[in-house]
Amino acid sequence: MRKVKIITDSASDLPEQFYKDYDISMLAMGVVFEDKTYLDRVQIDSKTFFKLMKENQDSLPKTSMPSVASIKEEFMRNLDNFEHQIFVSISSKGSGTYNIANIVKAEIEEEIGKKSNITVVDSYSYSAGYSMAVAAMAKVAFEGGSFDEVMKTYNDIRQSTKVDIVLDDLKHLQRGGRIKPGAALVGSMLGIKPLLTINDGLLENYGKERGKRRAIDKIVGKMLSSIDDPSKTRVWLVHADAKEDVEVLKDIICAKITPLELVICELGACIGVHTGGGLVGVVYSEGAK
Repeated sequence: MRKVKIITDSASDLPEQFYKDYDISMLAMGVVFEDKTYLDRVQIDSKTFFKLMKENQDSLPKTSMPSVASIKEEFMRNLDNFEHQIFVSISSKGSGTYNIANIVKAEIEEEIGKKSNITVVDSYSYSAGYSMAVAAMAKVAFEGGSFDEVMKTYNDIRQSTKVDIVLDDLKHLQRGGRIKPGAALVGSMLGIKPLLTINDGLLENYGKERGKRRAIDKIVGKMLSSIDDPSKTRVWLVHADAKEDVEVLKDIICAKITPLELVICELGACIGVHTGGGLVGVVYSEGAK
């Protein structure tokens, strides 16, 4: 029996291959278009989602947490088959998923009359900002690592992870109440591309550049100035319906360094609702094995 089972939510945007390779379970979040709810990465894929976004620009899609039933079903399935199960959730500052998972955990423990094997972890991040660490911890778990070894892998990578993102504009964050209207206006003027990072569980706008290529060069330069040893650096590239841009980003990086790992990660509906299409970014972590 493997010691540890890893679970995450669909907002992690973890590439499908990692679920298959390391037996990771996914709790699907929901996206709501005009009163119709789709399960992210189950009933709607990234391509279909961004197509709907373009066709319904006057509508404001919404997201929903994984259902209580789906969380409980997954936790119960793993109670007797693993010594530990670890669920890593989207930031609690952007979703109630972490809190509802803890409520389900408490309910299960009341039903079974003892402490369970469930650990719920708040990633304080979004998309590849935590799925990079989830993939690494899942590999350790799949290879038979202990709970402490798995959590050390996760914590080492998450604590050293940095995120730099280029958006086409900030209007979707504004519409969803994730950023001030004045800041969104700046990003919509004169081809200005906002630069964002994740700080303390929230998206934070830290700068801007005129034009997508200059913005991409900016985040690459920021990454290169932050790392000492590319051969010990994981690099995940993220995009939202921006395959050409992410290939440009990849080519620029690969012309300058050879990282330990390079993965391309496509945003799904849960994060795409708030960013819109056109996002491209780099997520990187140096030093963790």
